[in-house]
Amino acid sequence: MLLDQLILALRNIKEKGARSWLTIIGIFIGIAAVVALISITQGLAESVEAEFEAAGTDTITVYAGMMGIGDFIDEDHVEVIEGVRGTKDVEYLIMDIMDVRFKDETETTFVWGASDGLLEDIPQFDIEEGREIRERESGVAVIGNTVYPEVFEETVRLRDNLEIKDRNYRVVGRLERIGMPTDDESIMIPLRDAQDALNARGEVSMIYVVAESAAGVSEVADNIEEALEEEMDEDEFTVQTMESILQAVDSVLSMIQAIFVGVAGISLFVGGVGIMSTMYTSVLEKTRDIGIMKAVGARNENIMTIFLFESGLLGLTGGVLGVIMGLSIAKGGEYLIHEMYGLDMLRVSVSPELIIGALTFSFIVGTLSGVLPARKAAGLNPVDALRAE
Repeated sequence: MLLDQLILALRNIKEKGARSWLTIIGIFIGIAAVVALISITQGLAESVEAEFEAAGTDTITVYAGMMGIGDFIDEDHVEVIEGVRGTKDVEYLIMDIMDVRFKDETETTFVWGASDGLLEDIPQFDIEEGREIRERESGVAVIGNTVYPEVFEETVRLRDNLEIKDRNYRVVGRLERIGMPTDDESIMIPLRDAQDALNARGEVSMIYVVAESAAGVSEVADNIEEALEEEMDEDEFTVQTMESILQAVDSVLSMIQAIFVGVAGISLFVGGVGIMSTMYTSVLEKTRDIGIMKAVGARNENIMTIFLFESGLLGLTGGVLGVIMGLSIAKGGEYLIHEMYGLDMLRVSVSPELIIGALTFSFIVGTLSGVLPARKAAGLNPVDALRAE
């Protein structure tokens, strides 16, 4: 019996032709937007989490000012941090945006001055080619993974020379890809060389702290903050753990996701109204057919089921098309961003729960939108229905 009702519902949808497709569009747009946005934000959140885990959950970062760019704090504060209980390794750097010349090109990029053990002790900095900067070495550089071709058009190879502030630096190594353009397009030189280039001898921009245990990171971070507050004002530095950064990123992504899903929800509401309107029109067009079905023994629940199937299938069809389009948009956005900006962190995440949830939701929206028209159809008087033209 249910199969017969489903076949009738499918026949009704087919008979409407273009009107059915126009009705589906509202659901289609809303589901496509929801799927695209959720898969992108979920993928970005997972990528960020993976990056921070790779950087080490036992790592604490101390910035000069808010983010360490163009701000400096006294290098003596490194000793203060080293004296905090629970710290294992303390490395630091100074950084700023500088003009770098290679052959006939002069470009602007981030230049980092690294302490001797930074590349060895901090997990996110791994050498792909060549070697690290050695202790007390001067006049050498390690380049980020995409310095060529994102910064310079000419290929930068090992043993090539870069000119920074009228001084030559020989390239001795290249980092593995980190995933952030600001990191992958940077150039790392010895700390003292960078301090001299910036006229900031004895100052640093960022301090990396590796805690003895990942479980005690928050406590060590609090102790570092207390120790530094005795030496400087609160607005002169920022202490962050990987966990706190990840929580902040997740919070922002969740907010963005909620806003866009809310906007997409408006489209779903409009689509639901469209289905309701179409179903009311269908009831008017099928009034005589309803009367015939009732005359040969169809009960009210049979009539109602046919129209609920019809509205639910309209919603489900829109959902299927929306899922396909949403995933296509998300994958296309991932490809474009990777190709245009070299941002590897954006990875679309497609989970079975997202697809099943989107399809279920679209079917429910369609079904609920058909409840009132279905009740009207089921409540028609057989005699009056048969008289309808």
